This record gives sequence, structure tokens and C-alpha cells, in this order.
Amino acid sequence: MIHGIDWNRMWTEEMEKSSWKKRRGDMTEFWDKRARRFNQSVKDDDRPARILSKLDVDPECSVLDIGAGPGTLTIPLAKIVKHVTVVEPSSGMLAYLDKNAANEGLKNITCINKEWEDVYPGEDLDEYDIVIASYSLSMLDMAKALSKMDTVAKRSVYLFTFAGDRMWDYTDLWPKLYGEEYRAGPDYIYLYNILYQIGILADVEISTTEHKQRFSNLEDAVEQWKENLGISTPEAEKVIQAHLTAKLIKENGSLWSKNTMRSVSICWRK
Repeated sequence: MIHGIDWNRMWTEEMEKSSWKKRRGDMTEFWDKRARRFNQSVKDDDRPARILSKLDVDPECSVLDIGAGPGTLTIPLAKIVKHVTVVEPSSGMLAYLDKNAANEGLKNITCINKEWEDVYPGEDLDEYDIVIASYSLSMLDMAKALSKMDTVAKRSVYLFTFAGDRMWDYTDLWPKLYGEEYRAGPDYIYLYNILYQIGILADVEISTTEHKQRFSNLEDAVEQWKENLGISTPEAEKVIQAHLTAKLIKENGSLWSKNTMRSVSICWRK
């Protein structure tokens, strides 16, 4: 049955039908605007430590981090490996990555401000011991994207993504704000089957984890979610405020959003 299904075409179709793709198209400008708050929010998240624990890295490694954002993984990786190369389309995110690297005194990071689709092995890219794409798999032609990762990897490739329904607040808020169901896009099973069809047998691990985000007060949370959703009308603000008032947990002088999520790591070794 698997050979009779074009998983790459199905991935593209599901991406095109996803809520963000239909409403925003190119997400680079959106991430530029979100860079400051996103950079702050990841500091309260223990997901980077969990991801790093799964990587087979050493002090002589070269690492390629695809869709690195403000350096969520790049910064801790640069402290323990020889060199990290970043491919990140958002100049806003790269500005924070540069600041974070400078604050840590790191000089072993090279940044490429391009989409993954627009970089080429032998021109923009060398070969790297480890290739990572962490929650950044938004390419439309996923078979081509994964094949390129495999081409530039000398030792192994690690993908990190979601399994099943995972966008809790979006799922609740999107219908109220836009009058339509929220569609997150394809999850890990498409990736696994695309890899199989291009001749790569990957290991898969699914785990249940808690995603936490801290806000200083309700106003801060509302502003962030207005930014997250790309909407700023007074009516939308009331909807978001009512949702967060019911959901956020007060703890140690801060407000916290806590959600259970199913994370997936996909790895293959050369």
C-alpha cells in the first residue's frame, strides 16, 4: 500500500491547506515580527535540553542547524562542538541569534540568511557531521528538502516535530477569531513515509512532554497572543483575554501556560 501513495504530494497538499499557509503565505515577515518575544519565550522552555540529550555530538563535530530561530539549539551546541552553521530565512531571528552568541562570547557560528530551498550543496553548503531541523519543517517539497539534508550530512540527520493534534490555543482561538477550524498541517507520519519512499530507513521516537510558557501578567500574555495570531482588533483582544483568563495558571508571581504535547524525533545515520 505504501508504494501506491505519493506521500510527498500529500505533504504539499496538507501544507497548502494549513491555516497559516492560507492566511499568511510567506511566513518570513511574520517571524521577523515575532523574533523579540520568541527569543524571550524559549528561555523558559526546557525543550532544547531534551533535544540536546538525543544528539550524538562531540567537540570535533560540525553541525548544520536548519531553521535555527534565535539560536535555541545553536547557542548551546556552539558551546560543545567545533562549529555550527545556521540556515535561517528570518533576519529578525538572526539578529537575536547574533546578540545571543555575542553575549556568550561564541565565535564559531556561521549564519546563512536564506530559505532551505534556496541553498545549494557545494555552493552555500559544505558537509556537516550532524544536520538538525527542529520544529522548522515547513518546506513544500519535503522529499527534495530531506534529500538535500541527507546529501550534506556525513554522520546523521535529526528531525524534531509533532505527532497528532498539538496546537492547543490555536485550536481553541482560531475558530472564534476567523470562523474556521484550525488546520496545523501534516505531522511526523508523512515525514517517515517520505523518507521510506526516497530510500531512507529512519528511527522514530515519540514522547509525551510538557510545554511551558511564562508571562509576567495577563496583559503581556494577551499582547503575545495577538502577535502569535497576527491580529490586533479590539474584538479579537477580548476573545484572547477571555481565553487566557480561563486557562493561565498563577504560580510564583507569574502566569504560566502549560500543555501536554507529543514530540517526535526522527533520526537516520549514514
